Amino acid sequence: MITIGHSGLASAMKLTEQTALTKFALEVASNELSSGMKDNLVDATAGDLGKLFAIDRTISTLRSEADAIQLAEGKSTLTQTALGNIHKNLADFGPQLLSAVERGDEHSSRLIASDARYALGAVVASLNVRYGRHSVFAGAALDRQAIAPAEVIISDISAVVAGAADSTAALAAIDDYFYSPTGGFETSVFLGAALDSPPFRNQNGELIEYAQRADSFELRKAIRALTVAAVASDAPNFVGTPDQLDLLREAGSSAIDAAGGIVTLRETLGFAEGRIEIAEARNRSMSGVFELERSSIISADPYEAATKFEALQVQLQTIYTITARLSNLSLTNFLR
Repeated sequence: MITIGHSGLASAMKLTEQTALTKFALEVASNELSSGMKDNLVDATAGDLGKLFAIDRTISTLRSEADAIQLAEGKSTLTQTALGNIHKNLADFGPQLLSAVERGDEHSSRLIASDARYALGAVVASLNVRYGRHSVFAGAALDRQAIAPAEVIISDISAVVAGAADSTAALAAIDDYFYSPTGGFETSVFLGAALDSPPFRNQNGELIEYAQRADSFELRKAIRALTVAAVASDAPNFVGTPDQLDLLREAGSSAIDAAGGIVTLRETLGFAEGRIEIAEARNRSMSGVFELERSSIISADPYEAATKFEALQVQLQTIYTITARLSNLSLTNFLR
């Protein structure tokens, strides 16, 4: 009985198919070896992709929270630095001015008070700081600066003092300017919004308020103290009079009180910063847990991937060798 084997064409087609399959498997193995990740997620999850998708959603949420934490940390740190600079401009100024006034040293009083103009400029600059595109002290008006230039404030208060009959009237008008809802501070100095900038909300939905606004009572008082000192140092209608000393005394005393108020703001902000740090540590910990769990599902074993890759290389080389030998077979070569 004669047995007819596979024809040469059938053998060639079978080798071509095996070559294509082996090349595909080799490419998959190469991708797994280079990426360290399994190529077939269905097999990797035993057909349950739901768990992997849930982990990916959680990781995405944690990354979004991490971005929000970074923004809150950056803005709160910059706010703390700005408040520190403002406190620095008040801490020594107030006691020095008040001491000079109380000992009756008019020359030193006016000299110290004249420096308030530069200190006010530094305070305004601190209040107009930006974190990226966000104005830090402008409340919800993130795209606007918080405070008008120091020259605007000094010009307004100079006009107020010039129109006052005595220091009592001047201080009443100044208080109206800074603290009245229709005063000049509200209408022309504070350029931000009456609403705070958005607080940080952690993954549990807890709100952490850390924003400070330039129109807060504590910051108004700091600006007021320095402005009164700057204007009173050379007010034409009060120079060399007891009214001038009254204004300078009020400026020194207010500067001391304002410095204490800034310390309170910094303490409140520091408490919020601590809560943000706790949220950051929790976010980092949870991110690590879920990243590790995701990796345990989709990561390819490097030794197994390398072994599989080498085996497929050998298999492909064997197919090429067989193909080359079959291509050289012919009846003439067989009869020789």
